[in-house]
Amino acid sequence: MNPVTSGVICVVPVNPFWYVNQVYNEEIKSIEKKYKVQMSAQVNVTFQADQEGGSPPDALSEFLELIKKSSAESCGSHIPLKFVDPDQWSDAFRLLQKSEKRLLLTLTPEEVTAFGPTCSQDAISDVINGMQKATSHLKQSKMKAEATPSKIDKNRKDLLAARRSRLGVMASKQKITSSYAANFSGGKEFCSICLLPLTEKKRLKCQHEFCEECLQDALKLTGSICPLCNHVFDVLIGDQPDGNMSWTKSSDSLPGFSGCGHIIITYSFPSGVQMERHPNPGKPFNGTSRTAYLPDNKEGNAVLKLLKKAFDQRLIFTVGNSKAIGLKNQVVWSDISHKTSLSGGVQKFGYPDFNYLERVKKELKAKGIEES
Repeated sequence: MNPVTSGVICVVPVNPFWYVNQVYNEEIKSIEKKYKVQMSAQVNVTFQADQEGGSPPDALSEFLELIKKSSAESCGSHIPLKFVDPDQWSDAFRLLQKSEKRLLLTLTPEEVTAFGPTCSQDAISDVINGMQKATSHLKQSKMKAEATPSKIDKNRKDLLAARRSRLGVMASKQKITSSYAANFSGGKEFCSICLLPLTEKKRLKCQHEFCEECLQDALKLTGSICPLCNHVFDVLIGDQPDGNMSWTKSSDSLPGFSGCGHIIITYSFPSGVQMERHPNPGKPFNGTSRTAYLPDNKEGNAVLKLLKKAFDQRLIFTVGNSKAIGLKNQVVWSDISHKTSLSGGVQKFGYPDFNYLERVKKELKAKGIEES
């Protein structure tokens, strides 16, 4: 028996396997790595007549047509959860209640996985990402505002606290905008970062306005992104450390892309010292080497060019805490999706995933990187 290809099979009920595969994903990865195996699963479906005249073969035929029809819908998209306030879920739940959306969600403390038609996955992704942006901006505004009271007298402190409270209630339902703050405050224009009257007003291309000093402080952390709507108004440069991106090509096909070979991307980073925009400036970080895969077709090569541009703009990696190994001060992925496995589907960060190329192009477009 060939030890490389030998394997064992167990029978597990569908529901427990689904739960373990979703909730204990890291533990499953650990088992695979520890014992040098790759786990895969198939479901055995039995059709048995339960009354006279029943036709299992016809039922099987129609069922297989349904599986074929919905195969693309079963490839889920992952939506990270960073700043979602539980009170903001009403819009998402309203979307779920629309039967024509055909959405199925799995939820963990770190992410939502959405299954269903591409348009429905995009819709729920937009809703959840919109909630995260609003909450993230509110948190930044509160942090900035709490550093300000030492500059104002007690009466103005009380007014600022009251205004913060009212804006906080509103922000749980919609994004804070400069125009809203102006209408709410008797016609005066207020900065959406510090929530104080605008000083040395700075207007971005998206028409949002901020204090010059507040905006510069925010841009040091985020780069050329509007702190309110995330519009990229200039070439966005990230905090990725110095490294190298290279690629080769293989004639072997990826699952779901049988008509072409595949592209093997290698990212490598030496260890170094963290810079100002990293979590611990001046402290060392550990380098890494990562591999990702794309289909070697027209669309895959287009995505490769976009990823190279993103790499050159230092947007693909950052320095932070590695969830995979549980260590701090590591080179880690940023928020641009990559396929790090050749197979295993969405849940294993591999193929087939028929929505991946479109999804990563949207993520890159949000950072101002798109095909010319």
